[in-house]
This record gives sequence, structure tokens and C-alpha cells, in this order.
Amino acid sequence: MAGLARRALSAAAVELPSAIAGKLAAQAAHIVRRNLLLTHEGIRLQRLLAAAGIPALILKGFAVAQLAYGSVETKQTLDLDFLVPPDQAEKALRILELEGFVLSAPAKHLSRAQRQALFRYGRDIDLIRPSQRLRIDLQWRAAYNPALLRGVSANSPAQAVTLSGSVTVRTLSSDDLFAYLCVHGAHHAWSRLKWLADLNAIVAADGTDVERLYRHAQHLGAGLCAGQALLLCQRLFGLNLPAPLATEIAAKRRAQRLVTIAMKAMTAPHADTEHNDDVLAAAKIMHTQFLLGEGFSFYCAQLCGLAVGSADVIRFPLPSALHFLYPILRLPFWLWRRAYFQFADRDVADHLSPARREAPRE
Repeated sequence: MAGLARRALSAAAVELPSAIAGKLAAQAAHIVRRNLLLTHEGIRLQRLLAAAGIPALILKGFAVAQLAYGSVETKQTLDLDFLVPPDQAEKALRILELEGFVLSAPAKHLSRAQRQALFRYGRDIDLIRPSQRLRIDLQWRAAYNPALLRGVSANSPAQAVTLSGSVTVRTLSSDDLFAYLCVHGAHHAWSRLKWLADLNAIVAADGTDVERLYRHAQHLGAGLCAGQALLLCQRLFGLNLPAPLATEIAAKRRAQRLVTIAMKAMTAPHADTEHNDDVLAAAKIMHTQFLLGEGFSFYCAQLCGLAVGSADVIRFPLPSALHFLYPILRLPFWLWRRAYFQFADRDVADHLSPARREAPRE
């Protein structure tokens, strides 16, 4: 948050003690350098993928920073997010690997069978270029549940974001981008406040038709996610919502419940939406995901997503003809992993000093 904090304090003419001001300036300068590196690489890779016939869109990151704050230098960008068509994900992955990127998650090494299963049942894959610590999140689906962003893909209408001079990058159209950011934040219960700050900066801009954005999100199936986001922006940032729209959204009990969940996630010492080995926390996250949408298609897609896990198709790659077994083996696989990690953690704990053993996990 250093870049955003320094910008806000400067705009408010707040004079900080020299030691604090110097530390904040150093942190902000580091963010600028890192962001410029990511921006340069993002522009280059998008052009490279386009030259190979792959319509890759930049998601979040520096594209959103430019739209929200008019600069790529203020908001910290941790990685590059690309959205590509599902049928070209494997080709895009090969191109990125030729550019020096290696697999990072969900595994560092994947066989051809594992890759094909992941492209079929998964949504994204993480890569890293170790020499520069550059990370890429390569996505081929806009949402884990396709009913939340119906029809949104790398082939959807795009907008050109001008960065400097005539340099532009392509991202989702303003309406689709709003819905995407709402779904992304809701999926993680808005556990990172800066995600909401970015969205608010975009929505609060002069001339933005908030109701149009909300109606479009409803049309895509993301109405509850958008309603949650707008109520949070109103509560935390004083977003001026049209009175009839604010009343309509606030009347939805599900939206109010999602706001409560998000507020708890934002203020909790360790957000439940992050990786957690606790079974109850995992069940709670799973339950929250069922609150994000409505209708038969949403719940059906949610159940289908739970029936086949990425960890299963990676650890136990089966021939295509046997993929019907994944839903059947889902529970036994899950119980096996829980037992494995529980005993593995216990074995590690036995080798830790008493002080390390009691230390909270980061």
C-alpha cells in the first residue's frame, strides 16, 4: 500500500516525520521500479502472443492501475495476469516457456497428460522467471464458475488502455472488467482492501454510470458480486450510489450477508480466503462460494467444479476415457491428502524448536 499511501498523504498535504517519510519514499520507489519492469514485460508478451495469433488480454495489474489512478507507478503490481482462449492455452504456455518462464503452481513439473487434464478442468496456471522474479498467472477462464461471467473470455470486446504516448495494452471492456473485478474480489471475500480501493477508484470516476455497470454484471450472472462490491465501496470509501440503486441492492439479504463476510475477512488476522490447512476453514470458504450466484446453472456449475479438483487431475492423471472416475474418487483423494499433510506437518513440528513450534504460520 506504500505507493497509494504516499500519494494520498501528499495530496492531503500531510507532513510526515523525516524518518517515516524517507522509508515510505523508498518503498514507493521500489514499487515504481518493479511496476515499470512488469509493464514493459506485459506489453512485450501481449504483442508476442498476438503475433502468434493468440488474443491475450491483460487482467488487473498495471492495466487497472492506469484506469484507476492514471499511472502504472502508484499501485503495487505483483504479477502479470493474461486471459487467453481455452483452446490456445497450451500454445500460450509453450510460448511463455520459450521466453524463460517455468511452472510454479499448481506444480513445478507437469506431464503432457497432466497438462491436458489441467486445461480441461482447471482455470489457470502460474509461471515464474527466476532470474527476474517475474510471475505470470495464465488464465483460460475468466471465473472458476462460468455462470458468474457468462460469455466473458479472451475473445470478448476489449478496450485499449493508453499507458504513455501511443503505447497501449488490451484488457476487458469497461463493463466486463467491472464484473470481472467484482467476481475476483468476491471469490476471495475482498480479503485484500487494495482490491476494493482499485475498484472504487474506477467506479468513482466522473461520468461513470454505476447503474449501467451493475445491470451489466447482473446480465452476466455476477449481480450479487457486484452488489457486494458497491455496498462495500459505499461503506468504506463513501461511494455515492444512486439512491434507488443503493436501496435495491441493500434489500437483498444475500448481498448484505456477503458484505458481512467480506468485512470479517478484511479485518481478520489471517483471512479464511487464503490457504488454510484447517478443515473447518476450508468448509467455510466452500460455503461462501455458493453464496456468490443464483439459479440452477450456477449451482450446477459449482457442484461440477467441486466434483473434480485440480490437485486430483495433477496427482492422478487418468486417460480421457477414465475421467468419469474423478468425481467418484474425489472424497477418497481429499481424505488421503488431509491425512498425508496432517502427518507431514506433525513430522515437521517434531523437528522444530519449542519456540518455532508455537510460532503462528505466515
